[in-house]
Amino acid sequence: MFLSSYESGVDAKKRVSIPASFRKALAGEDSVFLWPALDKGCLEGGGEALVTRFQRAISRLRPMDPRREALATNIFGAGRHCKFDEGGRIVLEGDFLLHAGISGKARFVGLGDRFQIWSPEAHLARVESMRKLALESLDLLDPFDDVEAAIS
Repeated sequence: MFLSSYESGVDAKKRVSIPASFRKALAGEDSVFLWPALDKGCLEGGGEALVTRFQRAISRLRPMDPRREALATNIFGAGRHCKFDEGGRIVLEGDFLLHAGISGKARFVGLGDRFQIWSPEAHLARVESMRKLALESLDLLDPFDDVEAAIS
């Protein structure tokens, strides 16, 4: 799982270090799949398991549904596999940097099954609204759901 948040520098060659715990969550994969988020100014990423989940979800739509093509185009078509170098870094291409407004530093935010990469300033501006929404959404969490299933 992708947990916690980290800040990493982006060098002159547009390389950024993927946090070690995130690389570990990828279970030995030699790359990460990134795409520009559809609904916010950041990048989203994950491993092959996440790509497979998106593929399954998108393939459930009717083949000629324009929403299927729109989702596939904007996730698979706009995304790319970014291969790790020997130091655990990837290159963030110019269009990705521009979409997320990233220049000198990048903020990695774990979301469990995926992660996001933000400019630190944009992420900071978003934190309070996300905290407010999380507080309003507490009723959606039932921490004993899995325990009851395990006992039955």
